[in-house]
Amino acid sequence: MHDSDGVFTQFYETLRLPDHFGWNWNALRDCLTDLHWHSAKHFLVTIDDAHAALSGNSEEREILFRTLNDTANFRARKPELPGQEKVTFQAVLLCPPEIQGEMLREVRAQ
Repeated sequence: MHDSDGVFTQFYETLRLPDHFGWNWNALRDCLTDLHWHSAKHFLVTIDDAHAALSGNSEEREILFRTLNDTANFRARKPELPGQEKVTFQAVLLCPPEIQGEMLREVRAQ
């Protein structure tokens, strides 16, 4: 995931985003917060080598991390409606132990 197209491709292929996905950050946020198009009720997104994701573009990297954080917070706060199972969303960012502190500071800044 070295550029935004790579990020969008990974999410599109892995989560099987709907065909109307718009291939931009707003479209990704929309698809992740409105998951009615998917039959799963629990989502765990894992990003291997998160320290390398969009490492050449700090602005887009911030957008990615904020999108994941906002989606997780949105899903955690969304109430369970009668007759509907609550949908959960979590993201795990994996990185080498020696840069874990740096990654935590970066993610918490979002």
